[in-house]
Amino acid sequence: MPFTAQSQDWYYQEQAQTAPVRTYQAEDIQQRRFPLLWAGTAVVSLLLILFSLYSIYTAYQNYPSFIRKAKALGSGVFFDGILIDGVPVGGMGKNQVLSMFSQSAENRDPRLNIRLMIDEAVYTVTDREIPFSRNTASVAEEAWSIGRQNFHAGLGSSLTPFEIRWQHTRQTARDKAYFKTRVSYDRAAVVSLSLSICSQLARDPVNAVIQEFNFSTKEFKVSQDIQGRRVSEVDVTNALTQALDSGNYSASVLLHSTPILPAVSSVQLRNSFTQLASFSTKTTSDEDRNNNIALAAKAISGRTIMPGEVFSFNEATGRRTIEKGYRGAPAILGGVLIDDVGGGVCQVSSTLFNTAALSGMTIVARSPHAWPVSYLDKGFDAAVNWPDLDFKFRNDKGTPVFLISYYSKRTLTVEMYGMLGAPGESIRLETQLISTTQPPSEPLMQPNPSLPPNTTRELKQARTGYVVDTYRIYLQNGAEIRREKLFTSKYNMVQQVIEYN
Repeated sequence: MPFTAQSQDWYYQEQAQTAPVRTYQAEDIQQRRFPLLWAGTAVVSLLLILFSLYSIYTAYQNYPSFIRKAKALGSGVFFDGILIDGVPVGGMGKNQVLSMFSQSAENRDPRLNIRLMIDEAVYTVTDREIPFSRNTASVAEEAWSIGRQNFHAGLGSSLTPFEIRWQHTRQTARDKAYFKTRVSYDRAAVVSLSLSICSQLARDPVNAVIQEFNFSTKEFKVSQDIQGRRVSEVDVTNALTQALDSGNYSASVLLHSTPILPAVSSVQLRNSFTQLASFSTKTTSDEDRNNNIALAAKAISGRTIMPGEVFSFNEATGRRTIEKGYRGAPAILGGVLIDDVGGGVCQVSSTLFNTAALSGMTIVARSPHAWPVSYLDKGFDAAVNWPDLDFKFRNDKGTPVFLISYYSKRTLTVEMYGMLGAPGESIRLETQLISTTQPPSEPLMQPNPSLPPNTTRELKQARTGYVVDTYRIYLQNGAEIRREKLFTSKYNMVQQVIEYN
């Protein structure tokens, strides 16, 4: 029967019954176990020694293979099976490969020769304007990394990094690794070139202008307008980029500019240039007064008022003096009618006011007389006096206006020529009486010792006072479209003054 734990228990029971009883101390038990522990330790140590010897033996056996692999991995050349642009580079150094591709680049790289046509302009775009470069260096660097960087794909993760690099070279030698360079261009250079071309071709439109106006024949000459153009840099950039990206390095690109029409064409100017307004007033039989009117009319005639320019009556005529041919004639001064050198020129400024207002000019400065004048209705006059009382207007049109003024046979005429604002447009003036003030029925008696005894003289004539608003009405084909209030004229009431002695 086999000796088991149960049989062991039975044995000791039998011995206990037949043998004398013996008591064991702890020291006895420890002495019995020590030989067993020592024997186990010896066995483990022996196994470790055997394993170390086996490892040393195995490493020694693989050492020549390791040396061979290490030498190959550190050779400083591309590994077998690597091809760049179809050219095997295995066994070649990095600098050797870069030099080889650099020497052959002139024959292999495309020549850029794009023909860009924009309207009548033709540009030839070469690699001088848009530099080309081949990415040989970066591709060579990528190919160089084979066998020099860890590569786990398809090789398993249980290998050492050294073995992974080695296996990668073996796989490359077997399956080949293909690399391809490509030519690239500087996109910033394309944008810069497009901006330069568009700047060269851009042209602002030139408006037609009145070159000459004959104030005698009232005929005019106009310049020829010039159409402008604009070329979109985005369109040029996109067209060049599309040709380059598609590899069409000898493309012919056709683009067109966008025309910019002038604001004023020659035809418009010829068709729209006309007499804007003409206004006439009748003069008296006073030849001295008519002389002054003729001189002032001649002084303002033949004037060109440019856009934005302000015309001043006093500046145009200057001071009215005897040296200039002006004579003494009735004029209003301080509410009293006196003889003054240049008397009567207010009829010229008043006639000019009506012409300027009817022509659409902006009235800058205008004053009424002390009382209504005989040659115009209330609110249509414009008093002047050197140097503090002036009549001014400004040309707010986009084109110049021309002023003609002349006196003939007791008739003063002022004409203005320029561009019509719109077909069918016209202007009229009208006034609205706001109030009337009657003078006292009794005259104001005023002593004057310088008069002969028992005589009287009327110093001031009784005059009714008025307040009048003046309006400018804009018409389109005869119908009112808007109106503007130009000003309010106040003519003070004058009480009759009689001097006596």
